[in-house]
Amino acid sequence: MKITVKRYDPSKDNAPYEATYEVPHDDEYMTLLQALVYIHENEEPLAFDFSCRGRMCGRCAMMLDGEPVLACVEPLTDGAHTVEPLAGVPVVKDLVVDKSQVQARIAETYKRVRVAPLTEEDIQTYNMDDADELFGINYCARCQVCTAGCPARAMSPEYIGPSHMLAVAFRHFDPYDQADRIIEAVQGGLWDCTMCGNCTAHCNQLEIDHLTIWQKLRDAATERGFVKQD
Repeated sequence: MKITVKRYDPSKDNAPYEATYEVPHDDEYMTLLQALVYIHENEEPLAFDFSCRGRMCGRCAMMLDGEPVLACVEPLTDGAHTVEPLAGVPVVKDLVVDKSQVQARIAETYKRVRVAPLTEEDIQTYNMDDADELFGINYCARCQVCTAGCPARAMSPEYIGPSHMLAVAFRHFDPYDQADRIIEAVQGGLWDCTMCGNCTAHCNQLEIDHLTIWQKLRDAATERGFVKQD
């Protein structure tokens, strides 16, 4: 199996370059992460990031043959493949990227905004209508795979992307949050989304129903008169 890796060390390279490696393929099952570990241990040192090996941390997000994946769970077929750093974020070295800025913005959005303290009545009147959506979004690893594969994000950089929009939706569904998350969603490009489903197709967290979440946000926006402008 041939693995071509887009490499770049800003401390010594003037521009990114490609390096191709021969990797023995395990006929039963082999992940992209296993192939990268083989290259690192048997060919030459290669910079890439991983931790949990089980789709939960999101650190091993990268591009495989032009599509965003999590290397730890992405199976490889025998043949030729191209591996590149995750699209849309700065490259630190080889396949390691810096997601700190986008993750900081998302973390800020996840903060609950509460003007008044919670009362016993608030707690007793908890609305469970959106419990499934809240439960699903909790599984988001903030890996940015969905955003890297989003055509709307590629066409409209002003669109915050599906990963960030999930944070907006999470607090919209939170009955204790008092910020106006619908205005936040509209300003973040809610109507820029094409509802193509690429976010769901690329996401490894099966608990997240992206299209249902986007539609609920759109329905809430429409009820308030925030409609798509043609």
